[in-house]
Amino acid sequence: MKNLKFLFKYFKNSKLNLILSFLCALVFVPCTLLIPFLTGKVVDVFTLIIENKITYQEYINLEINYIIYISLCIILVVIFQYIFESYVNIFIERIIVNIRNDLYSKLNSLPIKVIDSHLHGDLISRCINDVDNVSTGLISGYKQLFQGIITVIFTIFFMFFQNWLLGLIVLVFTPFGFFISYLIIKYGNKYFKKQAKETGDLSSIVLESFNNIEVIKSFNFEDESFIKFEKCNKKLYKAGQKAQFVSSLVNPSTRLITNSIYGIVGLIGALLVVYSGNLGYLGIDLTIGGIMSFLQYTNQFSKPLNEVSGCVSEIQTGMNSLKRIKEIIDLDEDIDNGKTEVSQINKIELKNICFEYNDEKQIFKNLNLEIVKGKKVALVGPTGCGKTTIINLLLRFYDPNSGEILINNINNLDIKKSSLRNNLSMVLQDTWIFHGTVLDNIKFSKPDASLEEVKEACKKANCYDFIKRLPKGFDTVIDDESGLSNGEKQLLCIARMMLKDSDILILDEATSNVDTRTELKISQAMDNLMKGRTSIVIAHRLSTIKSSDLIYVLKDGAIIEKGKHEELLLKQGFYSKLYYSQFN
Repeated sequence: MKNLKFLFKYFKNSKLNLILSFLCALVFVPCTLLIPFLTGKVVDVFTLIIENKITYQEYINLEINYIIYISLCIILVVIFQYIFESYVNIFIERIIVNIRNDLYSKLNSLPIKVIDSHLHGDLISRCINDVDNVSTGLISGYKQLFQGIITVIFTIFFMFFQNWLLGLIVLVFTPFGFFISYLIIKYGNKYFKKQAKETGDLSSIVLESFNNIEVIKSFNFEDESFIKFEKCNKKLYKAGQKAQFVSSLVNPSTRLITNSIYGIVGLIGALLVVYSGNLGYLGIDLTIGGIMSFLQYTNQFSKPLNEVSGCVSEIQTGMNSLKRIKEIIDLDEDIDNGKTEVSQINKIELKNICFEYNDEKQIFKNLNLEIVKGKKVALVGPTGCGKTTIINLLLRFYDPNSGEILINNINNLDIKKSSLRNNLSMVLQDTWIFHGTVLDNIKFSKPDASLEEVKEACKKANCYDFIKRLPKGFDTVIDDESGLSNGEKQLLCIARMMLKDSDILILDEATSNVDTRTELKISQAMDNLMKGRTSIVIAHRLSTIKSSDLIYVLKDGAIIEKGKHEELLLKQGFYSKLYYSQFN
């Protein structure tokens, strides 16, 4: 019910389509049910002419009238059922669009630590596969359920109008079909839940493999990669097989009940036709045409149950996917209690910072460091010492477990995240180029920038010349697989950062993926850009940070040395060993 309540809130934006589809159903459903009634009358008129109770001309006139009525009903059914289907499909598609928008918006508003705690392939599966499953389940189930409820209500009216005794028999026995369906669906739900989970795991494996396809091929790991995929695929197959097996029991079971009811109605109806003359005082007088009509009403009454049970697999898959979507929608968003805005950052100070990821390994214990405006500060140390974690804390992707980070002597928790991040520009080791033009990629950091501003940023980043050589210059469409070298992509990312023109520049291994010549170009551009600005550089190549005003040397989550390049070499400590080891 919680999942259904979650779904129903999306109905509010499509009330008009819901009302119009309901009105259409109120037209074509009664017309559909009138056809069996009129067909029965045609048979009864034929019986009257055989028994010579009416003249041939009266017979012809009555038959023509009934044929006209039946034709009119058929035309109304065709027209209004088409409109009904159209409105329902529009209604469903609007709901799906809104769910997909909310889900993607939610993912963008979640804290980084929540994103990191989920398999990325599983999140993609929820955005695509699960939303598609909800769409299929809704279209399969909602139309049948919506139309079925109206059909059942009108069918009950027609049945009791035709013969109250047979109507009572149908009404008493039909719930057995619902009960059996409920038991089977309840038992099989766990398999559909497992199927949805295995689908997410499989998506994660595929995403992981495609993101690292070069590594897989270089190590000749294709067979092992396939074995891993095949193992997960077998789990999905087993879960899917059990889910489909259980769900396939629903339709035969319900049809057994409904066909049994049909047989009972036919048998009792035949007896009532024979003995109707003796039972007229009970109001159960029945004709041959009447029993024919009633048998069709019996089918109409059980039809919604049969149709819904026929697509129970899609409905259950959709409901489990809806639950997985709701799990993400219900997650707490990235809370920002900060109210203060900063226009520029003069000083950053980390005081007694303690931090750990996921309550496991402690990264920092009482970490202290200071970054002053206009200085070039470098963070060096072995892998896993906490260099990138400091950046994550500064950008508030994560918050420390204890201690405080002061920005201009203001606790960063009191500063709006958007204001804080507006003052920071970051270039990572891994470049990010999205599908679009070169211009769009660079303007990502400043959408309202003019072309001249973009060109100026590109000249400072030393990438203007290679952009001009592209087939359409700044209008060339590129993506991460467009054939640009790592160095060229990194230069575009740096141009993006230069366009933003923030107070503080963060370079996290920004030159590790480029050749020496490109690194020289980047270094020259960065030297110009960093004048008068604060820069934080993380680098394994210590030759790139020799000109830093202050170098913090980290090891095991603690600062063990600090000073300028020459000072640290004279100490002949850890930094000195690290530096000279790169030249041996």
